Amino acid sequence: MVVSGLLVGLSVGNFLPSPTVIATVALITALTLALTEIRLTGISLRGEIRPFAVAFVWNYVVLSGLVLTFAFLTPDPDLRAGWVVMAAVPSAIAVVPLASILRGQVRSSVVSSAILYALSLGLVPAITLAFAGRAVPLPTLAVQTFLQIGLPLLASRVLARAPAVQQIRNVGVNLSFFVLVTAIAGANGAAFADLGLVLSLSGAAVLRTFGIGLGIAALATLTHRRHDQRVTWTLFGSFKNLGLTALLALSVFDTRAAIPAIVCLLFEILWLASLPLWLKGKGL
Repeated sequence: MVVSGLLVGLSVGNFLPSPTVIATVALITALTLALTEIRLTGISLRGEIRPFAVAFVWNYVVLSGLVLTFAFLTPDPDLRAGWVVMAAVPSAIAVVPLASILRGQVRSSVVSSAILYALSLGLVPAITLAFAGRAVPLPTLAVQTFLQIGLPLLASRVLARAPAVQQIRNVGVNLSFFVLVTAIAGANGAAFADLGLVLSLSGAAVLRTFGIGLGIAALATLTHRRHDQRVTWTLFGSFKNLGLTALLALSVFDTRAAIPAIVCLLFEILWLASLPLWLKGKGL
């Protein structure tokens, strides 16, 4: 589905109406359907502290640290700002439906994501101000947090009561990813016109996705973690909310600041397509 969406998006991207809106709706749909498989009653924050701490370390310490390294090594101020915004944002919302598809810790992923997004209301402005000289506006973050976390949570509680949802959930999540990738690839196809710039950022993008993702998966295997833990570690350690990154980079900095997110997005899609090979079969 992901590979098909990438190919279709790059082929017909110029003909898609409002691809950003389509991508947002598809992501919210995927997350809503994925959330219908879990029950939020009886959640113990004490029991979720350890999984959240692990998610925080992988996403905001290890992955953000790597991205900030790219920022320090980038001489172009606009591109540097783009890397800083990427380091500042929380994990991708897609972590939750991906945890569902790959049999990871879905419930812990939901709780950890919710806490990460709550903390991001303070972390994102602080990180962008400290490393790029400008603070991201809090109202924009609050709206995006509600759309990407609050709305799917509310909608899933209603849909979870319908037995038919359980039968169509997996198909619905996969179709939503197809639409999501198609819209994202279509919306950003023009960004790859400057092949020299894309190639100059591709090495960092590969390391930021495949490099760190495979490294975390290998570490989880070597330390004899359960399959669901390997999945969750890898997802939080290799996925950032690149849609939010591009949005904030465009609104706070220059248009060039969104290019690192767009280039990384392509490699995240390719990484996403390869994940079942590593985490669902006999791979890492």
